[in-house]
Amino acid sequence: MEHSSAALFQILYQHEILFQLEDRVLPANPLPAEPEEKAEAPVPEPVTVQAPVPTLPATPALQAEPPAMPQSPALPQTPAIAPPTSTQVATPAPAFPALQHKVLVLTDEPKQKDMLMSEALFLDNILKAVGHSLETSDVLNFSHMPGQDARTVLSGKKTNFFISFGVPLIRLNLDLLLVPYTPKNIEGIWFLLADPLVVIEADRNLKKKLWQALQKMFEMS
Repeated sequence: MEHSSAALFQILYQHEILFQLEDRVLPANPLPAEPEEKAEAPVPEPVTVQAPVPTLPATPALQAEPPAMPQSPALPQTPAIAPPTSTQVATPAPAFPALQHKVLVLTDEPKQKDMLMSEALFLDNILKAVGHSLETSDVLNFSHMPGQDARTVLSGKKTNFFISFGVPLIRLNLDLLLVPYTPKNIEGIWFLLADPLVVIEADRNLKKKLWQALQKMFEMS
């Protein structure tokens, strides 16, 4: 069957070119062509997209605080003393009593303002012996005087004779050094310091010393 088909095929198409094969040598045992490997498209590498990190405000550096010291108990505040204003006028000290006579007699009787009757009679008799009396003299009780600063008496020469019975002149703000029963002229004023009248009255020798001192003082004046 195969030979008859080939003969018939030769008779029918012996002078015709049905098809032409390329002149190439085919391999003896042609292997099926391997399919060409398709070039694989490069797989894009995964791109890592980082989300933007939010920027936080810078934290201020904390300064190290010194250790707390133990607090001492609060002291009460001293109230401020306001300076005196022009309306605040210092009250002047009481003035020394006004003098009206040339003789000033100073005594000290804290318990009573007026002299005892016996002392008054004794002093009046002594003053009359030198030409004066209680009526012509300024007799003051130191403990009952409103003002005891006698510096104005000395500076103003408001008296001529200053007789003190038992009152140191320093208590009158007069810094004068006197010897008892010895008259002394200071800036035109005669000063005489003696014991309290109650002491002199009871002592005959002191009476004599007082009499001699007064007589000398008024004679020299």
